[in-house]
Amino acid sequence: MRLFRFSQPMRIVPSQRGFTLIELLVVIAIIAVLIALLLPAVQQAREAARRSQCKNNLKQLGLALHNYHDTHSTFPPGWIEGGSTNAIGRPTGTTGTCTARGTKSAMWTIMILPFLDETPRYNEFDFNQAFRTIQTGTGSTTNRTAQERRNVKFECPSDPNSSARFANINYYAVQGGGDYNTMIALGQACTAYSPRRLYSNGVFYASSKVRFRDITDGSSNCFLVGETRYASVIYPGATYGITWATGGWADLPNLASATVDPINGATFIPGTTYNTNYSTSYFGSHHISGAHFLMGDGSVRFVNQNMDTVTYQRSGAIADGLPIGGLP
Repeated sequence: MRLFRFSQPMRIVPSQRGFTLIELLVVIAIIAVLIALLLPAVQQAREAARRSQCKNNLKQLGLALHNYHDTHSTFPPGWIEGGSTNAIGRPTGTTGTCTARGTKSAMWTIMILPFLDETPRYNEFDFNQAFRTIQTGTGSTTNRTAQERRNVKFECPSDPNSSARFANINYYAVQGGGDYNTMIALGQACTAYSPRRLYSNGVFYASSKVRFRDITDGSSNCFLVGETRYASVIYPGATYGITWATGGWADLPNLASATVDPINGATFIPGTTYNTNYSTSYFGSHHISGAHFLMGDGSVRFVNQNMDTVTYQRSGAIADGLPIGGLP
């Protein structure tokens, strides 16, 4: 018997070939174009989420302010001033100056804490002791420690300073509004720090006790709180700067501003006295083209920075007899 041996068929192995340089560059270019198209959409989605969170923060502040009013039959004062002062908190006897005397006291942000589910934090403050102010950094150790602890309920997530490093604030109460002559008519001009503005025709000013019935222009037409990007944040342990709980002191309405100059109208210069001085006359935000404002009725509106100046100024006043009939 004859056996035949069959040989295995030959396998043809294809040769291995890599990408050419041109092909690699084309792939990289396509990926770069896709990233360039996708990145703005991602950034817009993130900013939309941050903007929505900012709006919700103001809504929560509005609920807290309304609940405070329901409990005390008045809105909280912009800041408590214990010394002898005139209507806008200027110490009695100081003519055309900004001499700061009287109590270094709690601002509205501290007084609404129980209505923000922050009662334990509220209890950390000693209202019989001085509160830290922007100027000197003085104040009781107890209050200063509590003041320099971060509170995210007063921060806009679009602000780069909204981080664990700072006890930042992005929401200022509205003292009132109008042009410079309006302020002169309300009280003495502040010549020592001329950029600072003191008004008492809004809801929050020194020792204010404004009620809903005092808002005769209509609560839906008047600002309660607005966004700011002009607060000089304070580093932990520093002697200068603003926190969400910085105390008020006569001519220093640290956490309140007035509708005087256009929204986002001042250049933001972190860490300088420029934005500290002008923080009482400008509102602004890190959003594009405007800022959020909490209205008297609890609604939140995004106000365009290009709105009519007179209309904007009237929105800060609560009883000037000139209701604006709604905002754009």
